Amino acid sequence: MSPARERRRPRPSTVNTASDNARIGIQGTVIGDVRYEIKDGDPPEKKFAVAKRCLAGKMPPQARRLIEEAVQEALVTPESTGSLVNEVAYYWTIAVLSDQPFEVLEREEFAALDRARWLCQKGPADEWRDAHRAVTGLIACLQGQEQTGTFDSGALDAFLSAFDRLPDDRRREIYRHLDPILSNVLRDRREADLLDIARRQRTADDREERVWKFFEPDPEPPRPKPLRRPGFGPFEQAAAVCGAALVAGGLALAFTLVALGSADTAVITGGVVLAGAWILLLWGPGQLPGRYSALYPRRPRPASTDFSVHVERTVRQQFDKHAPTSAAQRSRWAVATMRARTLLAQDIADRYAEPEVSPGAVDWLIAWYAENTARRWTAREPEDPDRLLRLSMLVVGLATFVGGWYYALDEMTKVQKTVAFVAVLWLVAGAVLLARSRADVYVARRHSAAADQAEADRILEEETFAHEERVELLADRPDDDEMAQWLDYDKIYLKTLAMNQYGLTNRDLITHAVLPEGTETARRSRVKGGQPRFSAYVVWVFLLTVSGVRQVKMHLDFPTGVASDQQRTAFRYDAIASAQVEEVGIRFDDGHREVVLPRTDEEKDRIRKSAVPIYQEFRLELVNRHTIGITVDTFNAVLLEQLLEEQQAPPSPDLADLTGALSLLETVAADGRKWLEQTRIRRGYKPLDTEPDFPATA
Repeated sequence: MSPARERRRPRPSTVNTASDNARIGIQGTVIGDVRYEIKDGDPPEKKFAVAKRCLAGKMPPQARRLIEEAVQEALVTPESTGSLVNEVAYYWTIAVLSDQPFEVLEREEFAALDRARWLCQKGPADEWRDAHRAVTGLIACLQGQEQTGTFDSGALDAFLSAFDRLPDDRRREIYRHLDPILSNVLRDRREADLLDIARRQRTADDREERVWKFFEPDPEPPRPKPLRRPGFGPFEQAAAVCGAALVAGGLALAFTLVALGSADTAVITGGVVLAGAWILLLWGPGQLPGRYSALYPRRPRPASTDFSVHVERTVRQQFDKHAPTSAAQRSRWAVATMRARTLLAQDIADRYAEPEVSPGAVDWLIAWYAENTARRWTAREPEDPDRLLRLSMLVVGLATFVGGWYYALDEMTKVQKTVAFVAVLWLVAGAVLLARSRADVYVARRHSAAADQAEADRILEEETFAHEERVELLADRPDDDEMAQWLDYDKIYLKTLAMNQYGLTNRDLITHAVLPEGTETARRSRVKGGQPRFSAYVVWVFLLTVSGVRQVKMHLDFPTGVASDQQRTAFRYDAIASAQVEEVGIRFDDGHREVVLPRTDEEKDRIRKSAVPIYQEFRLELVNRHTIGITVDTFNAVLLEQLLEEQQAPPSPDLADLTGALSLLETVAADGRKWLEQTRIRRGYKPLDTEPDFPATA
């Protein structure tokens, strides 16, 4: 690195571009990642690989669909003997059971479990077969309990032994996806060990230091400042020639009149005026950057765009964020940085308008400038150390020029007032024409072209270095799998916390449901094709016991994992008046979009196949008219516009949390106290011991 660059290099810093008091719930970031991307014609191997990523990102319905498509395309068959068949069977089983309470499993799910189990009958002995057999043993244990009313201790011990022998990755995977089922089976056995896993994993991998980076947009690389070259066309040239002729004629006439009075006076006056003009030409352009600067010229205010409004708002927020705390200092800060704010907002909006970048992509640059300005302010470093000298010289030059002309005008009028008036008129008209032609701007910018280019290069170099630091800072941004994993372990931990609040143990629970809902002011981001992630959640925990429902609502700060503001409610099953799930989406038909408001189950099913859901809302109403409303967003307005620009409907993200939890609550609301018995009757009993039908491989 050159010594010059080392001297100019800004101090490294960590910048989080969301201000503390900003309402940023409407903001959203789409991270360009192809982990969930599937194209027409992709081989079954690609579909299976994406299915595993969907499971890691907690989108089990989409994972299940892709695995079933891969099996239908003969990725593996019941006659397959390689290790892949065991892996497919295991992940297929996990996709079917993920986040599903055992009580909501229907015949369709059991049929899929049968197909997965029979798929790997000839597979070799490996960790995938062991993991798959442990999971199917768990389901068999629950089926036995459903028929006899008691757990088979031998079957439960066999599952625990098989579970303990699995690799750590498989055990954590099963625990994440099958927590609703495991809690039902284990009762209080091994719960302490599993809870310890949840405590450790929910803060693992530097969660608090890394989560905020997931919500940061990819920083847009710096663009060079365009140097404004003044136009000097035929009109400007003609105006400049005429103006120069009038000024020359006016000067000649003026000093001729002065010389007629006294030659010495003409020489002295001319020298004073020329000295003042030279000082003004030397120091004046620097005080009028709007006219003379090639880097920060004044321009007509263009029509506002979403991007320019975002830039202005972000500049204001970032400078307010770094303002001093005391009222007096804040006022001084606002006045001192007013020009810097205006120029920065104008500069960013100009440079990044064509091609326009996504909102937030230049927030890092705005924050970097605001932080540097605040650092100089704190260190009392003047923004322009030579400003006082230039202002002083400008005052001296202006006083000299005006004083010389005042004396000359007085001498001119003594000789001949009419001719003096004509000389002044020529001078004024010539000066106006020269100003209109911008000849002075053309000359000044040509004279300072090398210096302006050097300054632009210096700014670009510093911004590039800051961008490299920003990219390096975001290099360990968590991926979607890690975000999903942290949220899963949060849900397990908060479920246990709610149980402790009510003094319940696993032995007291029939089942449970945990629903996270993004808060209105939370930052949000998502990977393309993935679920939206939030920086803060409202988590609803429903604990279903023999006597009724215990519900806890709490706020979860996702970067830290800290839960607060608990609200608890308890009600009997017969206190539930109704439950409803409302889904609103956007349908893409022939390139058009249409808001969809489903009213029937048939409409909902059709919409899920052809529309992108914007949100799903669950409403549970009690007989005392108390309503529990939970809204799970998928896309906000900003993200939806970005999706529409992709020219085609993206794959609908699966709301895994709703798949089991809301189905369970709907069932409870419909059947009241007898919901468990009614579920068993609807599902019917079908043990995992009959050969399933494989139409896809026939």
